[in-house]
Amino acid sequence: MNIRYMRYFVVLAELQHFSRTADKLNVTQPSLTRGIQRLEQLVGGKLFDRDSKNIAITKLGLLVLVHCQQILQQDDALQKDLDLFHGVNQLEIKIGASPIPSNSIVGPIMGQFLHAFPSMSVDLRVTHWEDLSQQLLQGELDLFVAETRSTDLAQNQLFTTIDMAPFRVIFCARPSHPLAQLPRLFLPSFRDYPLAVPRHLPCKVAEQFEDLFMLARDDFAGLVRFDQFHAIKGAMFDSDLIALTPEIAVREELKRGTLIRLVPQSMPEFEARFSVVSLAGCQVSQSINTFTRFLLQRVDMLSLETELV
Repeated sequence: MNIRYMRYFVVLAELQHFSRTADKLNVTQPSLTRGIQRLEQLVGGKLFDRDSKNIAITKLGLLVLVHCQQILQQDDALQKDLDLFHGVNQLEIKIGASPIPSNSIVGPIMGQFLHAFPSMSVDLRVTHWEDLSQQLLQGELDLFVAETRSTDLAQNQLFTTIDMAPFRVIFCARPSHPLAQLPRLFLPSFRDYPLAVPRHLPCKVAEQFEDLFMLARDDFAGLVRFDQFHAIKGAMFDSDLIALTPEIAVREELKRGTLIRLVPQSMPEFEARFSVVSLAGCQVSQSINTFTRFLLQRVDMLSLETELV
């Protein structure tokens, strides 16, 4: 099959509009139509039902679409690896990160990286690790940074992971929080106050706190599930909200004293371990190697600061 016709088909399936598809592919509409017709002849049936105004993909089209997407991803990956092998300059890197490392680890090295590669463009995408892993598999990312100890990323043979130094996970609140005034603190006391936890808190972590983060408990006092911790951090300064988060997310606030760490007796000890995740077996460019080195240096520096505190 012709790769060009498959690309026509995949884009048309996405946009469902001949004129917009032709514009995006920079081809004429007659060329696009001939390409789709030729592909339909090769697969033995109609890929789209179409009238004067609308088009809709057929059942056969859905079947063919899955395979065409996979073939095009492999073709793009091959072309990328060939470019790397032959030393073709890379103009853009595509980086993903879950919210906390995006703010604390990835963002702060951008200036350093662009100083080393001033002609490089960086596409930074921030979402949770499940989305990032799918984007990486689909060829939409070169690498991403996310928590791997509490996920299955490190065990997935499709990925290569480079572990970073861990950061402890803590409870934090405003300095004038009622719990901060107690001489000794116990986890059951947290049940009387609203809590904030990551939306994608791994089950194995949540289970260590029994039903503390469950909506159905009898003494429920409010719960915020967040994707972006930065979005709820401001609410903690003038409320009784208590947040569970990696220490790195609130380090500056802890230094300034605008937030404090709450340390209950018998607090389950666990750490967030972020890793650099990339596709196994893929060629890696100099720019990606350099970006990874800057990430590791950033984490080493942050870890050293933790030891000095």
